[in-house]
Amino acid sequence: MKNNNIPLSIVILTHRSDQRFLNSLKSAQKAKEVLVLDYQSGNNWKNLEKKYHFTLIKRSGPIENFAKERNLGLKKAKHEWVLFLDSDEEISSESWDEIEDLVKEKLIDGFFVERTDVFYGKPLRFGETGGTNFLRLVKKDKAKYLRPVHETALIDGKTEYSRIKINHYSHQNITEFLKDITHYSLLESEYQNDDLLSPTKLGIKTIIYPKTKFIKNYILKLGFLDGWRGLVYATMMSLHSLMVRIFSYENL
Repeated sequence: MKNNNIPLSIVILTHRSDQRFLNSLKSAQKAKEVLVLDYQSGNNWKNLEKKYHFTLIKRSGPIENFAKERNLGLKKAKHEWVLFLDSDEEISSESWDEIEDLVKEKLIDGFFVERTDVFYGKPLRFGETGGTNFLRLVKKDKAKYLRPVHETALIDGKTEYSRIKINHYSHQNITEFLKDITHYSLLESEYQNDDLLSPTKLGIKTIIYPKTKFIKNYILKLGFLDGWRGLVYATMMSLHSLMVRIFSYENL
């Protein structure tokens, strides 16, 4: 590591007050600016300010539009380059030399980072979460986030892949996993507007989409090679697809 004060804004959205958030905050400390958008997490911020550097922005929770909140983070950031980090993610220590080099880049406007999901203490290598890349390091004036859930970045310029690695500790147990996909399914159903479909068309999607989701994750993307963890993930993502349609039925 050549520099402990990198001209970069890291934005963390959090509703957590557990060890995952503390690890996320700790992993961001090499950046000059760390913005924490707090959605009623209940953290003891006075104690945290004694250990870490960050700027706190109080928000109401829960998050109903993730793109809106990320765009707020872009607006509040002071530096040209912004790296988004979820409250259950950590930047790998070996990535900081790469980050320091990339924030000097003039010709590129956004970089994809590799995210590894860690489930029950083991990284997932297959399925839709295995070795995925997300556009997270962006120039603030060139980026805009879209979609209220499973948000994506739109870059007005050129993007490239980087060697930055982030570890994602999303679900500590099945109960938490189910709670999360219930919330995300509700937001996704509101975005998809499947309630505007005829009951017949919605019924066809309800039958086909969850099955297709499971086959994609567990078989086509080799999720079975992750053992029982891959089976759980494929099942849960299929359930997410089913719940999106169920919530749409409620809005018919």
